[in-house]
Amino acid sequence: MLTVYDLKNNVMLSQPDFFNLVEGFDSFRGVSFVGSFKIIEKDLMPCFKQIDLILGMEDQKTGKNLDQLFNVSNKVKQLLSVSTNFLDRIEDHTLRLKFTKDKLFHSKYFIVENGKEFIVFNGSMNLTQKALKQNHEMLWMYAGKKDNLQDLKIYEEHLKLFKKNFEEDSVDYLDRKIINNLYGKTKKQITAIIT
Repeated sequence: MLTVYDLKNNVMLSQPDFFNLVEGFDSFRGVSFVGSFKIIEKDLMPCFKQIDLILGMEDQKTGKNLDQLFNVSNKVKQLLSVSTNFLDRIEDHTLRLKFTKDKLFHSKYFIVENGKEFIVFNGSMNLTQKALKQNHEMLWMYAGKKDNLQDLKIYEEHLKLFKKNFEEDSVDYLDRKIINNLYGKTKKQITAIIT
């Protein structure tokens, strides 16, 4: 069960729907473990024009982390499960997925925004169905306006952190230059391309 503390209004939101809270925003940035690409495809892609995600690793054991990043059969399985639209969005850069590089991200945080407003979330929740619907999860949120100087400072500091994490501390999940070669291919062909 998700609990969210609204810092701006000093109120605890008990069992809110995360996707109702982010309605009306067109950009989604975040650091989170994602159980599968289905949550990206089903819940994020219809709502957001731009999605930038750093995908945390599943396990803290180094071998498992490297396996997630370099295991070709796992990557092929994931790519075969997604729609053409998912691949299109990776190719046109409106869906950018990265993995942690050297050190694991344990933090989970999200920044949603539109031209005038933003919300920053920080806490324990990953982007998984269990986290959204079953687990006891806690987030704090700060909703603000970009034309308010106090709000803007919070937004800019979190955006600066995300840009560093995204550009320096993580690596691409998939080189978008090879996407065109994946359309309509068999599992064997995709495996050869990725390898």
